[in-house]
Parts: sequence; C-alpha cells; structure tokens
Amino acid sequence: MRIAVYCSARENIPEQYHNDAKEFGTWLGRNGHTLVYGGLTFSMMGDVAQATADAGGKVTGVVPQSKIEHQHPANTVSILVPDLHERKQTMEENADVFVALEGGIGTLDEVFAALASSTFSGTPRQIHLLDRDGLYAPLRQLIDNMQQQRLVNASAASLIHYHPDVKSLTKALTNLANTLSE
Repeated sequence: MRIAVYCSARENIPEQYHNDAKEFGTWLGRNGHTLVYGGLTFSMMGDVAQATADAGGKVTGVVPQSKIEHQHPANTVSILVPDLHERKQTMEENADVFVALEGGIGTLDEVFAALASSTFSGTPRQIHLLDRDGLYAPLRQLIDNMQQQRLVNASAASLIHYHPDVKSLTKALTNLANTLSE
C-alpha cells in the first residue's frame, strides 16, 4: 500500500513525536508499504523516511525544487515539483491512504486537501490521524460540529479516523491493507 505521511518539519518538538515517526516508518518498511512524503530531511519527515528505508521499505519523496538541497538521501524515488501546491497534489496522486502524524498548519493543510480531493473525486480514501494526547481532538470536534450544522456530510466525516497511539494506527492500516488486497 502507498501511504502518504504528513507530519511536522519543525525542530525543537517533543521527542515523543520523533519516536512516533520512527516507529511508524519502521512499521512501513517491515510491512512492505511505500512511504510517500514531502521528501526532505527536516525533523519528523527525516525520521519517518530514514526509519522506513532502514526497515527495507520504499521511500517516495516529493521534493519542491526550492528545497532540493534538503532532499533526503533515503528517497528511493524523488519526484521534483515546482511548489507546495504541486507537492500536495502529487502526493495525493501517489497514495492509497493518508496518515497525519503530529504536525501543525502545513499538516492540517495537507489533511484538508486530501479530504477535499477524496470527497470531490468520488474516490474516497481514508485519512488516519495520530491523535496522541488528543492533539487532533479540536479538529474532531470541529468536523462533528460542522456535520451537525449540515456543512459536512457524514460520508466525508467518516473518512477521518483518529488513533491514540502508533500501535492503534498501524493495526487499522493493517486491516485496511488486508481489505484492499481481497
């Protein structure tokens, strides 16, 4: 399965977030999945890429041309794109499912772009959020509120899945992979 991963590129974040990225990347590689990510060495992006590669997985980096000097050496495949807009689109086109680890505004932008594309295209793909310590709880509340106000339909809201830890996340993705291979 090709799994697009969105996560923080910021430094000086809690060590547990780095550990989550490494644990998830190791799971990706050991289970034969392909990582599709932003292609760079920064923070959690670098962690998940290195862990995936170290565990024998394929790493597809979608690299903005302005950041090519920060391209991660673990990339099995690098796809150069002109800007962040193209990066999001290219990641979406090369993924079967989306995962958001811990992240900020960029991660939220990518999650909402993936959700909008999935609902608009008629090819719904799941979005899994690592909700450690309730990081994405306000987002869940917002989506629920918007659904109650009939601004978001139930089928769109049902594409988003929240997981309290990496183990729960990987279990759900294993179940999805088994379903897709049937």
